[in-house]
Amino acid sequence: MKNLIIGNTSQISHYFDNNENNVFISSRNIDFDKIKDIEWNRIYLCYGESRKFLNDSGLYNEINYELTKYHVDTLHKQCKKIIIFSTCELWNRCNGKIDLLTPQNYYNTPYLSSKSKITNYVLEKQKSGQLLNVIIIYPFNFNSIYRKKDFLFGKVFNSIINKELIEIGNTHFYRDIISPKYLYDRITKAETNEMVGSGRMIYVNDFIKDLYSSFGLKYKSYVKENTGQYREYEKTNEYYFNSNECMCSYENLLQDTVDEIKQQIR
Repeated sequence: MKNLIIGNTSQISHYFDNNENNVFISSRNIDFDKIKDIEWNRIYLCYGESRKFLNDSGLYNEINYELTKYHVDTLHKQCKKIIIFSTCELWNRCNGKIDLLTPQNYYNTPYLSSKSKITNYVLEKQKSGQLLNVIIIYPFNFNSIYRKKDFLFGKVFNSIINKELIEIGNTHFYRDIISPKYLYDRITKAETNEMVGSGRMIYVNDFIKDLYSSFGLKYKSYVKENTGQYREYEKTNEYYFNSNECMCSYENLLQDTVDEIKQQIR
């Protein structure tokens, strides 16, 4: 049986093998006549609107809630499992360890409101015995070379690849960060709703410096910190996945990220 990946330009879609077992399509203008008669193994709804700088806040609800809900309702009977993405940011007012038993507690934004709506829609359905083949993935922070340059790590990756000077905001805080490679591994194995994190905290500024150092570049030669202008991370509560085991080590995160950047430099 084949897998259907909806959202063929999303970050995580690039980690699926491009072979006969995986079918990639855009989330826009899906031709349901072509896919409705196929019994899929897994359907991955990889698309989503996460650009925090959007002026049109209605896009979050339109894509993250309405479109996702429509695809879940329309397609869940045509596959063994359907995977959708929520976010660990629904706990971004917490500090310390969190897991799926921790009550959600977040700073309300149009983005998080849309994620909360689709998450709670599925969870309520599951309580009544419906949508039981839908898996909600709650990923912690992950960044790939496919991240757009409007985002912090998109800027950093582009700076390293092209040796360009950039300006960034405050990165002097801790985050639970995983590699896209690890996230891909978890979503392809998940059998139930799952929070995906490393279980460890990483100092973001050190991680960025280590990336530059891995390519023989000095951080201060390529990065200007401007906390007054760039405020992508205004809320820096320190929360992380509740796990006694380190699920994605810093060494693996750094090496996976360096390997991805090297592929773009070649």
